[in-house]
Amino acid sequence: MKKYRLNVTGCESAKEYLLSALEGGYLSHAYIIEGAPGSGRHTLLYGLLKAMACENENAPCGVCGSCVKISAGVCVDIYTIRAAEGKTELTVDLIRGIYDTVGLMPNDLPFKAYIIEDGERMNGSAQNAFLKLFEEPPEDVYFFIITNDAGSLLPTIRSRALTLRTERLGTADMFSVLSAAGIPENEKSRAAVSMADGSAGEAIRIYNDSSDLISARKAADALLDALLLSGGKKLSFVNQNHKSIKKLEDLYSVYSLVQRAVRDIMMYRLGEDGQTLYFTNKDQAENYSYNISDKAVLRVNDVINELLCTSDVPINLPLALTEFASRVWDAHLI
Repeated sequence: MKKYRLNVTGCESAKEYLLSALEGGYLSHAYIIEGAPGSGRHTLLYGLLKAMACENENAPCGVCGSCVKISAGVCVDIYTIRAAEGKTELTVDLIRGIYDTVGLMPNDLPFKAYIIEDGERMNGSAQNAFLKLFEEPPEDVYFFIITNDAGSLLPTIRSRALTLRTERLGTADMFSVLSAAGIPENEKSRAAVSMADGSAGEAIRIYNDSSDLISARKAADALLDALLLSGGKKLSFVNQNHKSIKKLEDLYSVYSLVQRAVRDIMMYRLGEDGQTLYFTNKDQAENYSYNISDKAVLRVNDVINELLCTSDVPINLPLALTEFASRVWDAHLI
């Protein structure tokens, strides 16, 4: 009897279901995999495909012909459908193109798989065309819709497919994924993790693309200390904002980090059993929580949300810093 495993960090509910379905032989012919970009949607999917196709008892083995072809992206029985370059929609013609191959026998694998990338981009006609495939699926054919919003799909599609959701990763899991990608834990990676909102893929992208991560994290740390740890005064906090934030883009990136820290504090204050997104662990969130009430945590979060919603509105930075810092300070005293 085959033994299955899925090597993906997090996604515990989805992994538990898929392993049970693999062992019990009751995989659905269609899945919607919903989650934020970089949250492990593709890692989960390709781990499943290799487990389904693996030729050895411990699946996926990673070394058999099927595993190697899937990993290398050269398996002819796996079809990926995505919007044409420069286009924002998945059109009906792309979906109708599936009909040209769906009835053919598989070549490399015991099944065929069709992966619809960015499923939320399917227009109405494309979704209706895809629905016909769901109603009478050919034997040994599987459909996978990758999306960040399953609610954008027709109810008739959602009712004919099982939805698997990837979840935000906690800090420890994020560093585990980054380590596997060759990224060490240091100031820059810690800043990337703080900014990635629980998405390992996003953390890797931020780490590789940004040169201002360390300064943004240090600025956020300084603002949190001035607000919640130093026992200082309003003027000191306002001055810390002017000292830490020199460019308009810094205002939004730094306060996005502060908001993640506030979210961790809120989670700790409310006794929720979730993963921290900014602090390394809940003990750090606890240290910051002593000088702020439950109501104030929620109000500070609301004030930051109001700021982030104005990111496309031209503002005078010095004036905005003073006004915004003043509002955050007042909110934390509630």
